[in-house]
Amino acid sequence: MQQRLVLLWISVFCLVCSYANANNGPVVQPSSNCYIVAPDGAPIAIPVSRANEFDASAIEADAVFGVELVWADVDAGNGAGLGADGCIAALETSGLGCNGHIIVYPGRREGNAVVAVTVGAGTDRIKWSWHIWVTSYDPGNNPKVYTNANAVTYTFMDRNLGAVHSGGSNLRWGTPESLGLHYQWGRKDPFPASASVTSDMEKTVYTAGGATTVNAGKTDNGGGGVSVATAVRNPSVFYYCYTHSYVDWCSVTTDSDTRWGNTPYVKSLYDPCPAGWRVPGQNAWTGHTTDNFAYNDTPAGRYHEQTGWYPASGLRGNNDGSLHYVAMFNYYWSATPSGNSGGGHLYFDSRSVYLTGHATSRTYGYSVRCVAE
Repeated sequence: MQQRLVLLWISVFCLVCSYANANNGPVVQPSSNCYIVAPDGAPIAIPVSRANEFDASAIEADAVFGVELVWADVDAGNGAGLGADGCIAALETSGLGCNGHIIVYPGRREGNAVVAVTVGAGTDRIKWSWHIWVTSYDPGNNPKVYTNANAVTYTFMDRNLGAVHSGGSNLRWGTPESLGLHYQWGRKDPFPASASVTSDMEKTVYTAGGATTVNAGKTDNGGGGVSVATAVRNPSVFYYCYTHSYVDWCSVTTDSDTRWGNTPYVKSLYDPCPAGWRVPGQNAWTGHTTDNFAYNDTPAGRYHEQTGWYPASGLRGNNDGSLHYVAMFNYYWSATPSGNSGGGHLYFDSRSVYLTGHATSRTYGYSVRCVAE
């Protein structure tokens, strides 16, 4: 057994070294919650100081920290989420304390993953986590520029946050990889969308140790008894509320309306978009109507000439955390709060398009379409 473990360690070490040498070392990243990396591309160095932006004592100056794969949505060919044939080839740490970095080596396949910096063990070990979006997509290449009905110009990504494929080709509209990810309002951490474009089907996700599903990470918050700190420590837990239909997933209200920035839409600490991008304010879609936002039946979704393809990804329910209504309709979160525990959004189905202040519970999991800062 010891010999096998040593051989495994040597294999991982050699893999890490080969990636670093082939790409001239990791590229240090700006502080963000999401990073886009190319398949088989250069490794990235993520500053763990992000955790201390949230909690100044999260990682002490001389602390020894670790790195953990929370989940990946691609099997690396070994029944787990780490490996060169997956979307995350390897993970390692560099340096000590809050000035250190975690190093992410992308694999050969496109996909999504969440990685976390840890200190110690136990339920409080995760101090912060990041979405790694492994894709050949470059959001600065051919972005969607839209001047809305209020004469304000926005630059949109051409796909949902986390989508590997856009609506650039009808052949790609019909793949689960075009659906992107789901987010609870005001949280930075993503949850997988359906494994099917025609039905509600939980996607298998992978840790470093094997396969699991989102079903294992859904928790009734009992009526809002969850803090932001609890959510930060548990990035794979979807906090629904079975006993109340219209609540915030979080019981802390001091920053409840500004978790994603709000007016004047300065990007917040919890914004899930990559550096240079943010969750839009609700008015970004002003002017989208059934006339110019055409519905498509198979696969289901709507297309706007300026802002692109919007698949009917469905949602994660506020009272059970499960997938619902795939191929029927979709909601897109905005950073605009609504009411005491709701969020503004873009909604569409086969017959209608709504962009109103009508509030829906922040416990829902909806899609996100980023705009340039």
